[in-house]
Formats: sequence, structure tokens, C-alpha cells
Amino acid sequence: MRTVTLTFIFGLFALLSCDKKNDPIPNPPDEGKSEIRINSIQLQDWTDGPKKVYENEWNLSIQKSGDNSPISFSFHPNNSPIQEKIELEKGSYSYSYESESTPTFSDFLPVKISGEFDAENPDQPVDLNGVAKSKRVFFQMNYESSTPKLEQPQIMDFYPQEGDFYLYYNTSDLLKIRIPFPESERFLTQFHAANSTSLSTTYRVEWPENNDFYENSIKLDENEWPVTLIPTTLNRLDESQDETSGLAWIEGRLFSINDGDNSNEIHEIDPFSGAVVRSIEVTNAANVDWEDLAQSENHLFIGDFGNNIGNRRDLVIYKVAISDLLNQAVLEAEKIEFNYPNQTDFGNNSMNHEFDCEAMVYLDGSLHLFTKNWVSESSDHYILPSDAGSYDAELLENIDLDGLVTAADIDPESGRLILMGFRRLGSNPLEQWLWFFEGIAENKVQGRFQQSKIGGIPARGFPEGLAFWEKGNIWISSERFVLEGVYDIPPLIGVVGLEGLF
Repeated sequence: MRTVTLTFIFGLFALLSCDKKNDPIPNPPDEGKSEIRINSIQLQDWTDGPKKVYENEWNLSIQKSGDNSPISFSFHPNNSPIQEKIELEKGSYSYSYESESTPTFSDFLPVKISGEFDAENPDQPVDLNGVAKSKRVFFQMNYESSTPKLEQPQIMDFYPQEGDFYLYYNTSDLLKIRIPFPESERFLTQFHAANSTSLSTTYRVEWPENNDFYENSIKLDENEWPVTLIPTTLNRLDESQDETSGLAWIEGRLFSINDGDNSNEIHEIDPFSGAVVRSIEVTNAANVDWEDLAQSENHLFIGDFGNNIGNRRDLVIYKVAISDLLNQAVLEAEKIEFNYPNQTDFGNNSMNHEFDCEAMVYLDGSLHLFTKNWVSESSDHYILPSDAGSYDAELLENIDLDGLVTAADIDPESGRLILMGFRRLGSNPLEQWLWFFEGIAENKVQGRFQQSKIGGIPARGFPEGLAFWEKGNIWISSERFVLEGVYDIPPLIGVVGLEGLF
């Protein structure tokens, strides 16, 4: 038995030794030559993130210094590591490659590659440098779903990538994207600004959410309601709009006002460029503290009721004809003067009272005001006639929000009411919020739907303006926020996608 075993071992050793001798040994490059391999592809200003997808094959043009005959090197850039190699004479070289096409939307990233390298060593790694000719939108979802879909400016599905979804784009148009929910026919609309300075943007959608901290991601609760939403910043507003305070969307045009101690003007703005298109002076109005806009079919209402200190006795709402607003540079307003009959203290109670107001909507011949209660962080709901005159505001109810209301609007299609504001106190102060209600009926706010966080003041400035746009989506604006030496956030205009939630 021992003899057989030894014979077997020696035979196996001889067999393995024989195989090892027969293994092919890679031939080293000829003396004076260098074997070039692609070590990495580096794109300018492209931050780290999910793996990029290129065209399947690149034909890199390589040219030796002083030689007019370029060499073509074909390789597959999506492989990791890249397998192909090329043998070159030692020396200095330049290289170049450019994608033949740059589609508006594609499943690959078009690039322009160029640079130089020295072939010095027998084994020479080369890092290719270049620029991306398109940008990317990427979605990561922690649940199985159907494919996200681009809905504007054209309709198409996103491309799958290892359980995630992506799309490369080369357009200046605003992208409107439909995100499917995990277990229902409802969906979420996410806008993406094509003029974003970031070459690659990743949106993360989490269901169910494991915390309610805002982390620049969309978090769905167990009922598929977005606990957090991601507003899309379209642009900076002109510096003349540093204190933008109210918005109104009228016949496809966006109007804004500034708050206290600014001009008595209504500004028409381009929401995509942030530029002021025109300014309209209200000649018989003073801007003590303009805070919000509301509109009926024929009139725009300007709420001059900002009252941080709590000592105002000159609260007024200006009423202007929309036909004049759209066509004139100068106009006059009717006046709706009012007071709070339950206010008895008019001392200087800065941020320590419940008679400040920054939010107003119009409905069925009446104006509804929502106060900014500094102490309780709730809101008192008042009502006024919309006709010119002098009135006592009627208190209808108190709404427990756990936040300070800075804007409001009613969807003209559904009647749905949205309040916007922020939290001053608590474990996460300065968070921005949207509060959703079914509407107003019998002079009471009906059915608190839900609430969603939309970011933080240090990132987006103070939320001030809100107006319904189309299909239930909303415009939002924020005024400049300065904390000397720490923050200087310019005034911003943006959009929040709400289509598909209801």
C-alpha cells in the first residue's frame, strides 16, 4: 500500500511540473518598447458616484511626438479593468477620442478625450483625461418597482443599471420625471433642472423610511406618502428680489413681491432664468410689509400685514385689477383695511405674539388669512370680505402645525390648500415644511392630509413664496439668507413636483 501511494505522489508531482513548464509565459515587450494599458478614465468636474456607462468601444487615436502618422487603439471602456493593451515605442505621445454623436437623451455618456503621456516603462499604465458632453440623472430605490419615466420634454423610460436607473441628457429643458411607487398606482413627480452645475445627480428614494431626518432624499412612509420631498432650484432670482415674499401664477406668468421697506412694485419674473421681466408700480400703496399674494378671477390681492413686532394698526390688503396688472406699468389699488379685534396689546413684542401674518388665499368672495404664531408655532385662521372697506377680521379656528406659516395657496383645479413654512424650535430647527389639506369648506380647513419636509433654511434660504403652477405642482421662492461668515444663500426660485400624489 505504501509503494502504491508513493508512486501516485511522484506521478502527480511529475504531471504538475510538466503542466507548469507548458504554461505560456507572456512575452515581454521588445527592448525599446512599452506596453500601454488604460488605468483609468478621468472626466473633468465629474464627482464620484455610480459607475459611468460609455459607448461599447472607443477607437483612441495615439500619435508620437514628431510623427504625423496616428495609431488607432480600440478598447472597451466599460470593462473593469480594461483588458486591451497596445505596444508602442518608448517616447512622448498625445491621444484623442470624441464620441461621434451627442444625443439629447442616451444610454451612454458621450465624451471628448485628449491628453499626453510618456511611454517610459515596459509596463506603462495611462490615465485618460477628458470632459463629459452630457450630464446624468440617476435614481436609486431600495424597493422593486417599474422603471422611472421621463415625461418632459419627451417621453421615454430610464435605463436599468444593476437595480438602479439612469439617463444621460444634453438639453437645457426642465426634465419632468415620473417615479413609480412600490405598491400602488400613485407616483411622484420629480423635476430636474438641466442647467444644474452638477454633471451627475443622484436621487435616492427610500421606502419605508427609517427616520425623518432630511438628507436630500425622498423618503416614503409605510403608506407611501413622501415624508421628504426634493425641491428643484431653477435659478437665482435677480438681486432686486432679495426679499421675495409672495408669488402668483396668472395666465401663464409668474408675479412676485418683496416684503417690508422695499418698493411698492409687483414684479413679473421669468421662473427659469430668475430675471425680472417687468415691474408694475402701485401708485397709491406703501410697502410697509408686503407678505403674500392671492388672486380671484379678476383681481390680485397684496397682503400688507407683516407684523413681526406686533404693534401695527395700519393693516391693509391692496386689490388691483388683473387686466391692469397684465398690461400696464402703473396702476392704482382699492384698499381693504382691517384689524384683529382680539388683539389688545400693541407693545413691541418682537417675535413674541400671535398677530403676525404672511399667508393669504382667496376663495368664494372671501380672503382667508393664516397667522404666524411665534409662541405656539400654530396658525390662527381669519376671514375677511374681499371688497374694499374697513373690517374686523373674524377668527375661525386655530390650526396646530408645529411650525411658522410663511405662505399659502389654493389649487384652482382641486381646491386643495397648501401652507408652507418652517420650524423655529425643536430637535431639527429651521426645517422647511409643506402642510397639505383637502381644502376649505364652511369656513374651516378640511382634512389635514399630510406634511412633507422640503429642506433646511441654511441650504435654501427662508421659504416665502408659494403658487400653484400646473397639474398640482407648485412654484416656491425663498429670500436671501445671510449669517455673516457662515451662510449667504441668494434668493431662489424653484418648483416642487406634487402631481401623482393625490
